[in-house]
Amino acid sequence: MAEPPEFWSFLVANSLLFIAGGSLTALSYRAYLRIQQRSLRLAAGGFALITLGGLLDIIYQLGVRQDYNLGARESLALQTLDSLVITAGLVVIFYALSRY
Repeated sequence: MAEPPEFWSFLVANSLLFIAGGSLTALSYRAYLRIQQRSLRLAAGGFALITLGGLLDIIYQLGVRQDYNLGARESLALQTLDSLVITAGLVVIFYALSRY
């Protein structure tokens, strides 16, 4: 059965998020290894959390549940969890920048 275009746009958008977030995480961590400043390690962790938060929906829908059709309550709970993980990542980056 062919998947609808929304599925493929969802997959492409999350792939781009993974590439961009993974690149920022790797770049921050490489900078930490080179300079050995704790704030750069924290920034790498913050970028990793933001990337994970953005990818939780695809991990849950296609990896755990193996279906991309979610009910309203399930979708709301997943969006809440996404937002909390992304917020935690932003807080870690804020802390890292304030310590720099």
